[in-house]
Amino acid sequence: MTGREDLLLGFRLAVGGGRGSIVRLVLSTVGIGLAVAILLIGASAGTVKENRDQRAYAASPRNEPIPGVAPLNYHATTTDFRGQAISLVHLQATGPNSPIPPGVDRLPAPGEVFLSPKLDELVSADTSGLLRPRLPGKPVGIIDAEAVLNPNDLVAYAGTDNPRNGVATYAFGVDPGYETPFERGILSLLLIGLFVLLTPVFLFVGTVSRLGGAARDRRLAALRLAGSSLKQLRRITAAESLVGAVTGLIAGAASFLLFRSAVADFQVFRFGVYPKDLTPSWPWVVLIALGVPALTVTAAWAAQRHTVVEPLGVVRETAPPKRRLWWRLLPIVVGIALIAPDFSVASELGRMALIAGAVLLMLGIPAMLPWLLERVVARIKVGPPSFQLAIRRLRSDSGTPARVVAGLCVVLAGAIALQSLLAGQVALTAVYQERTDGRTTVHVDGSVADQAIAAVRTVPGAADFQTMRSMLVDANRADSALVSFAVADCATIEAVTTATGCRDGDVFADPNSLHKGQSVKLADDDKREQAWTVPATPRPLDVKPSGLGEQLQPHVLATPAALAGIDLAAAPVTVSLRGTTGDPDFVELVRNSVAPYSGQVTVGSSNGKRASDEARMFDDVRTILFSGALLILLLAGVSLLVLAQEQVRERRRALGALSATGVPVRVIVRSLLWQNGIPLLLGIVVATVTGIAVAALGRRLFWEGLYVDWSAVGLLAAAAIAMVLLVTASTVPSVRAAAKTENLRTE
Repeated sequence: MTGREDLLLGFRLAVGGGRGSIVRLVLSTVGIGLAVAILLIGASAGTVKENRDQRAYAASPRNEPIPGVAPLNYHATTTDFRGQAISLVHLQATGPNSPIPPGVDRLPAPGEVFLSPKLDELVSADTSGLLRPRLPGKPVGIIDAEAVLNPNDLVAYAGTDNPRNGVATYAFGVDPGYETPFERGILSLLLIGLFVLLTPVFLFVGTVSRLGGAARDRRLAALRLAGSSLKQLRRITAAESLVGAVTGLIAGAASFLLFRSAVADFQVFRFGVYPKDLTPSWPWVVLIALGVPALTVTAAWAAQRHTVVEPLGVVRETAPPKRRLWWRLLPIVVGIALIAPDFSVASELGRMALIAGAVLLMLGIPAMLPWLLERVVARIKVGPPSFQLAIRRLRSDSGTPARVVAGLCVVLAGAIALQSLLAGQVALTAVYQERTDGRTTVHVDGSVADQAIAAVRTVPGAADFQTMRSMLVDANRADSALVSFAVADCATIEAVTTATGCRDGDVFADPNSLHKGQSVKLADDDKREQAWTVPATPRPLDVKPSGLGEQLQPHVLATPAALAGIDLAAAPVTVSLRGTTGDPDFVELVRNSVAPYSGQVTVGSSNGKRASDEARMFDDVRTILFSGALLILLLAGVSLLVLAQEQVRERRRALGALSATGVPVRVIVRSLLWQNGIPLLLGIVVATVTGIAVAALGRRLFWEGLYVDWSAVGLLAAAAIAMVLLVTASTVPSVRAAAKTENLRTE
């Protein structure tokens, strides 16, 4: 036959080989399709970053003077509405050629605002009437959607004639040069999560290519008997594998396009992408289109490397080569070496080291699992007959079940690591909310402090006020450090510190900060300096782990009488208060009360809806990871099912012989249960240890302690055990049929 005829024959064998061939084709299509979809998403990462950087660049203000350009006063503030962050950008033109931010065709006049599409939707959908008073003007237009950094960002450009603290802006288009530690940590977790979902799929593709090997070998032996050469058999095998690869490529591309069309509705934390961002470059597309089929064919050929197909049958090497340990330890050792040093995640090098280390540690699972399984089963000498049958089978072929389980274990390890990190953030958020006791904090610039605080006091249910004015002290210390200074009445001091018996005129300070009679200079927001002499010996300052003391962390705390003659009018004020009405929108009422002072007041709620929403977003990502782990668990279960069915068909004469010699069918079924369960139980142990190790080493993403989510570990392990039970139960009919004595007949 010609090469073309060989390929056509391989195609016919792949789609016309009965129910078993169709099952393997569907399984290959699903696995390869999932791999292709994730690969296309990963291949779009460069475009996503490039487009995101371009939007961030275009919207960033340039402060270097440009001759002939009238600067734009630019002042960005934020507010929250029911847990959603809203960015308010206050703009004032100083001339006819003042720069215009991207997304609008003109600058808003005082009293006008331009809204981003999502903010416009939120304003239109708000029936409470609490959001519109927050806007510093009347909506007059929509910001171009593609000029907003994320599709769901809430942004408003507001015109003003009094932009306090405005920055002179001469153009838009400069490197923003910022990235918060939180964002760095989340991006690192997302990259690790992408690898966690991708790696087992590749392992699954390789495993799928090996399934049905016994039936394929019998077909190839028949073809050898008909006169086919070994070279033709390789072409036929390649054609069979290519059918699943091509259908997988089509399914993966279709899944990617469906996800791409709806990607604007997906947002992880504060990150989102536009559909056009998910556009893989053509070199990556070509590499995926050629690489996936090549991987599939290579895996199919590799499965036959220990098999000799002859016209009268198939000969397999019964003594597989001994697995060596040294190269399997390399990814683990290198991974620990990359993660263990305390590299800062603030640097690109530190992030890459952390991600690469975590990836290598999880790559150690599929490398180590076959070796571990081989060593474990080699040392087991005792057990019931069903257990011994399973051990003998695993000794003869421990690689195939280990490969099937390896992909699942990578997902388990990654899910345990990431869920432990994310669960720790939820727990720490809950602890912080409990410590801050649900108080609302208002920080006001000194120039409007009296008016803004008076407005806050009119909010229904506002009570239990704690007030501090903040300044800086130049204490003429040898280290030239500025000392944080606050002024508060005795009621506030006794509420936020451990002090008792406070009297107006007292001064509290950290050890060696100040002493009686020392002359210092106090500085306020206007950078005006005033001389002050410490009137009394400072009492020890011990701040309670909650409230204003913990938030402001003053080194010196003085009562009003101790600052006689000092003008505090320009000192910023921070007020902590509590709502007593139980109104869930209490913090929104507080924000509305100070809305006229937008840009000069910030309002935060430690136990408000935004904190709950951040915890909910952490939970959402944990749910996504858990769902992905269950999906891979399902794919591994299907792989085990097909593998078990193939083994039953391959061993039907051996099973018939066992039944004929008096071995009950239930013993044979239990042996299959052990045969599937031992690799999985060993893999669960390895995955749990690896996941906890990655979480322990990677906890510095958020600089917090380790929190192992044992409930997720238990659920995933229970689901894996349940899967083994279901797979074994599904093989019972096939075992009963194979255990009949007529299977011993031959011609």
